[in-house]
Amino acid sequence: MRSHALVFVSIILAILIAGCQHSTRSNTTEPVAKQPRQPGYVAEQRYATTSMHEAWTLAGEPVDMTLVRPSGSDLFPLVIYLPGLGEPSSAGAAWRHAWAQAGYAVVSLQSVANGETLWSSAQARTGDFPDLAREHFSRRALAKRLAVLRSLFEELNHRHDTGALRGVDVSRIALAGFDLGAQTVMAAAGETGYDVEPFALPGAVKCVVVLSPYADFTGAGFEQRFSTIHVSVLSVTSTDDTDPYGLVSAAAIRRAPFEHMPPGQKYLLSLVNAPHALIAGKETPSANNSVLAQEDSPRAKSGDASNQGSGTGRRRGDGGSQRGRRGGGNESSGMKSSSSGPASSVAWAAQLARVQSVTTAYLDTNVKNDRVAGEWLTRDARRWLGDDADLIAK
Repeated sequence: MRSHALVFVSIILAILIAGCQHSTRSNTTEPVAKQPRQPGYVAEQRYATTSMHEAWTLAGEPVDMTLVRPSGSDLFPLVIYLPGLGEPSSAGAAWRHAWAQAGYAVVSLQSVANGETLWSSAQARTGDFPDLAREHFSRRALAKRLAVLRSLFEELNHRHDTGALRGVDVSRIALAGFDLGAQTVMAAAGETGYDVEPFALPGAVKCVVVLSPYADFTGAGFEQRFSTIHVSVLSVTSTDDTDPYGLVSAAAIRRAPFEHMPPGQKYLLSLVNAPHALIAGKETPSANNSVLAQEDSPRAKSGDASNQGSGTGRRRGDGGSQRGRRGGGNESSGMKSSSSGPASSVAWAAQLARVQSVTTAYLDTNVKNDRVAGEWLTRDARRWLGDDADLIAK
């Protein structure tokens, strides 16, 4: 009897122990390592770079030239970069250096008249920035910049195998521009309506990148102005891409060139809550990112301190993702608008990386005929961009 009781107790204990062990296992959660955001498009080779600055004269205009190029003796395709209003030839560093590291020689040109000396003019000192900007975006000013660009192509034919330009492949060229430079680039690509001498884009130009495309409601309608652009174009803008001098006060107008260009190798990269200064290729946000208080704003550069701070105005790519809400405001990207205060440096860097990846893949696709880059651009890019940017193709 006693032995039966002992057996019974042993069975009960075994059941209880088994139950406890099962309960412990079922409630245990194994820690899962947080997966880092995967890099976007990565060029086939990453180069060390060298840079230099020279003073040139083109079409009778004194011009500052900054060159950043890969180190080495290879033959490198060329990107011509035209900065924005009041910027030096060294502007757009985030884009120029990324492209050079990917294997491009990048020549950046800015005429002295359109560079930083602009902010010491009488108009700038009196704070008349809208009129100053209108003057430089005018038909007459555009015609002068196009003459400089024509002269540049002629100069490249003479200089391409000498000095700093030795080893630059002028048979493979991309044309890029920001803001004022974007207006020049679009006119060179075939935009009409300015009543200027038509620009004959050399056949060596394989594609165009326009950062903060310029459009206004004067002159011919958008459909007429942009319908004659047949070269491949990548437009880059943002839901917050208004300029600090008050010329483009509605960011949505910057989508007009893409929407009215004929289909065929046309792309639009639209960022969420990225200010004009980010699309300029500024590598870090200003301590105060409000339009007229930031250190690189027109008002700050002009020395007009009376209103500073006013706040007005070979699989190389990966298809990771990032959570957020497209167009959902600052919670999504962490990026502040250009008139609402400082931007997160982490969000700023993330948006720079998006532009660097997409523009580099676009250049490799069109200039280097890189099949892997084209596959990433068409298949993986949108998923990798996540909810803080969108890439549209037509």
